[in-house]
Amino acid sequence: MRSWSEQAEGCGPTDRSLPGPMRELLVANISLRFSCVALAVWDLAAMTRWYETVLGLNCQARGRFEPVAADYVLLSGGGCTIELICRPSDFPIAADRTPPPHHLEHLGWKALVLQTDDLDAFSKMLAHSATEILWDQMQLARGLHSTMVRDPEGNLVHVLQHG
Repeated sequence: MRSWSEQAEGCGPTDRSLPGPMRELLVANISLRFSCVALAVWDLAAMTRWYETVLGLNCQARGRFEPVAADYVLLSGGGCTIELICRPSDFPIAADRTPPPHHLEHLGWKALVLQTDDLDAFSKMLAHSATEILWDQMQLARGLHSTMVRDPEGNLVHVLQHG
């Protein structure tokens, strides 16, 4: 079995494989950078506490997006930024709670995936929280272990350790 980094070899499009307009963007040197991931939540305060206490993220900003009538909290840490956003509704649609591996049969984003250098310490910390653990320190591939949990509203959070 090839390692995680070996499996990544050969990924990505070449200039010749891109359609004309996309090729022109490459030539024009327009670059995109990842900013953050936005997560719609029902209970903004509870979800903010969970992401701060369990994942160790820090609140960077709070505010309101008037065009969509939603409040938000911007959290960051460890090189990632998450925008929790809440638009009150009388009939919220809950997160899909299909258990792995069948969750992959539903199209769309699957999980917030984070990386740690100490999965064992992360797992021990989880034991002291009320977090739902789907699996703990499972080997996914040679050199890749993971713990998968759900946040309080059922969203998947996948924590990886390479090596």
